[in-house]
Amino acid sequence: MGTMSAIKKYYTLIGLFFSLLIMFSFFGCATTPVRLTPLPGDPVAKFPRMVVGDTWIYTGYSQKHGIDTYTTKVTYVEQDGGFTVERKGKKNKKIKTYNYDNKGIQINPPYKARLLNFPLFVGKKWSDKYRTKSIGGNYCNYKNDYIVKNYKTVSTRAGSFQAFKIFQRQYNKDLGWRGTNAYWYAPEVKRIVKSNPSWMTGKELISYELATAKKPKAATDVSLKHKKPDEKPKIVIKGEKVKIGILEFQSLNEEAKKDSLGKIISEILTTSFVNSQSFKIIEREQLQKVLKEFNLSQSGIIDTSYAKKIGKITGADAIITGSVIKIGSSLRLDARIIDVESGIILTAEKCTGKLDIESIGIMAEQIVASLANKFYEKR
Repeated sequence: MGTMSAIKKYYTLIGLFFSLLIMFSFFGCATTPVRLTPLPGDPVAKFPRMVVGDTWIYTGYSQKHGIDTYTTKVTYVEQDGGFTVERKGKKNKKIKTYNYDNKGIQINPPYKARLLNFPLFVGKKWSDKYRTKSIGGNYCNYKNDYIVKNYKTVSTRAGSFQAFKIFQRQYNKDLGWRGTNAYWYAPEVKRIVKSNPSWMTGKELISYELATAKKPKAATDVSLKHKKPDEKPKIVIKGEKVKIGILEFQSLNEEAKKDSLGKIISEILTTSFVNSQSFKIIEREQLQKVLKEFNLSQSGIIDTSYAKKIGKITGADAIITGSVIKIGSSLRLDARIIDVESGIILTAEKCTGKLDIESIGIMAEQIVASLANKFYEKR
């Protein structure tokens, strides 16, 4: 018995030793002390400013297609730094859209793990917890710990970059599973350029192209030409005023739908159109009766044939419609004027701004002025 007890104690100590060894090797306590702030002179990566046209091509893994080559491109950038990207694979050719806030967190569709936590510097540590469905359809609880290990050169197929090496330790209590991952973020490229190969997370950058930001004076987005509330944009009307109907705008994402922003924005725009005196506006009640007659319950969507019928019954020459998307504390509005006779979009405009009454009022006035000036200029 004494011998067996001694053997058990021996193996217990050995197990404890290796557990401590794994823990210290992961967190690097001997060489990478945890820090709340960087030391003077330490490299620091702040949240990057994305530019429309920034493009990255990399290898990645999906359960359906296996190893694939993906192209990710920035298609839209918010004023506060939030951005939208589109991704397409060579095998999986379906274009997927992802929205990020101004901290680089994917918010639509939501992604729980926070792989990057800006600013990045050696020794920074953070963690996250979330509950999501497993491959089998059951809900599981996950916990991740992260630490920035070092800042060194990493080689990829796209070249060599100075990058922050980040260790991730993953837990799944429900499945009794744990694992680790290592990946490298290169500030020069504005993204993760490489991760350790595994059944799911292995990636490597193949090539990239960073676009140059355009100067605001050449911008067509009216959000870059904001004026003070008392400085109303001028509208030049050529010929007789055109009669228009204003439809409820379509909310493109869940955040916008929850706040009924499509309806709110269309009401504010209607007021701005009336105050601008640039068009003859059809009464909302009259327009609603016609929409109800044709069972047009979906806002912001209209068929050419219905446009002609609406124009014939109401006497409208054109229809104003559009969409709204909310990302964090920012809004993007897209508006267009559709000719009821031909169904052709005569002119369109977009606008971005903050989610508050004053900003939305300014956006509405400017988008109305821009639409009106573009419309009458073409007549």
